[in-house]
Amino acid sequence: MKNVKYLFTLIALSIVFAQHADAQCLDFAKAKGFAALDTVKYVPEGRVNAIPLSEGDMFDVYKPFFRGRQYKIVVVGADNMPKLNFKVTNFQQQVLYDSTTAGGTSYEFTSETNQNLIISVEVPASETNAPKTGCIAVIVGFIE
Repeated sequence: MKNVKYLFTLIALSIVFAQHADAQCLDFAKAKGFAALDTVKYVPEGRVNAIPLSEGDMFDVYKPFFRGRQYKIVVVGADNMPKLNFKVTNFQQQVLYDSTTAGGTSYEFTSETNQNLIISVEVPASETNAPKTGCIAVIVGFIE
């Protein structure tokens, strides 16, 4: 019975810390991500994609984009994180943008069709034994 109490306590603490980390990442995304988006020109979409990641991690964001609309995709990381790599691809795996060759932290484009795209973010692996962890945010905005 004692072990069950410890197990429930551990689960409850895990949930609390996970929610706290997500809240910190949302605050980070709103502060740094919206500034990088240029909210004077671009309207942020309703959903903010922010998650804590470590060096060597990857994650994908699936987003719909609509014909004729101008978009800006911004990928930002916490100050302690290395330079992030991100790609924008369609479902046929055609690369529309790759930050490793383009060298930017944002991608501006006009969607020529209604389409679903994949934004893949990679935190480069570290050569140290203790990889850094920090918030990563993907912000998408459009011009009305």
